Amino acid sequence: MSNNLLIDSDRTTSISSLSTRPIQKESEGLTQNELRKLIPASSFNPPSVMNFFSSVLKISLFVGFFWLALVAQSIWLSALFTLISGIFLFSLGTVGHDCGHGAHIRPRWLNETVGQICMMLHGLPYAGWKHSHNTHHANTNKGGADPDRLWLYSDEYLAMPKVGQFFWRLFQKEFYWMSAVGHYFRSMLPWSFIIHTKTTKESEIRACRQDLILFFAGLITFHSIWFLAGFGFKSLIFHAITIIIALSCLSVYVRTEHYLLSNGEDVDVKPWLTSRTFLQGPIMDFISTNLNYHVEHHICQTVPHANLPAIRPSIKRHILESGQPYHEDTLWNFMKIAFNQEFFVLERNTFKEIPLSQLQVSK
Repeated sequence: MSNNLLIDSDRTTSISSLSTRPIQKESEGLTQNELRKLIPASSFNPPSVMNFFSSVLKISLFVGFFWLALVAQSIWLSALFTLISGIFLFSLGTVGHDCGHGAHIRPRWLNETVGQICMMLHGLPYAGWKHSHNTHHANTNKGGADPDRLWLYSDEYLAMPKVGQFFWRLFQKEFYWMSAVGHYFRSMLPWSFIIHTKTTKESEIRACRQDLILFFAGLITFHSIWFLAGFGFKSLIFHAITIIIALSCLSVYVRTEHYLLSNGEDVDVKPWLTSRTFLQGPIMDFISTNLNYHVEHHICQTVPHANLPAIRPSIKRHILESGQPYHEDTLWNFMKIAFNQEFFVLERNTFKEIPLSQLQVSK
């Protein structure tokens, strides 16, 4: 494993120790409720006017570049505009993420409407995504319970067929920026069609069935407009490409936010141990809607993304003063180190890291 890098404190770890080692018992004193008490009540109030116009701007940028990609006469210009449109589609996904936590805009009906639109354009049924994402928050990095988990236990890896092991290694390194695409088709897309395997709560099942109608109605309306405008089914192809681009951006963020972090017993009540905040500059903060402030987000999901930078200093200081790690890095540095990281799996009971090279020798 790579050595830890330090940013501005001996206890502030970039790459989050690059480890999933069990939690040190010296960190038992700090609680999630204690950290939440540091958050001012005003921080739970979303800047609704600013967020509304920001959402309208991002939808307009996505639609505008989508249109430019459709009408461009040059294949290179079309590819460029499609790429930019896909990036803003990813940005809409992060807006939908904030809406999914009920934190983006007031009143609530407007929050849910914006979330529905953003996730529909992103290719995700809103209610099904919310259920999956809430499961992720409740079980971050916990074995098979976390739908966003990026690592495997050793017995899981060995039980996979050779072709499965090959593709797992491939999407862990060379094509890690595409890993969310596979995650989408594996767990998100079929959610509403196999509801009974995901939840037994009638309210969730009913919400997901209703949402599925809204999801398809929205997609049909969106593409009918382009069809009637004379673009035929070209918009379907371009939309599929922008979704792949958006999910590729998401792959980078999912990996940066939780990859190579602890999954010891304490993570149920200490979510900062499994999350990472990373710094990336104001332009990327705007595009990702501050999703990169992920330690703060996992400590209290109902704080609007726009308010996360403001609560970060006190949260970070309190974690460090309590003798615990505050996981922090830059986006580009993490990508560089994670890309060169040796593949490993975890021993199920001890969470010991086993490099694949050693695992294969011991088979």
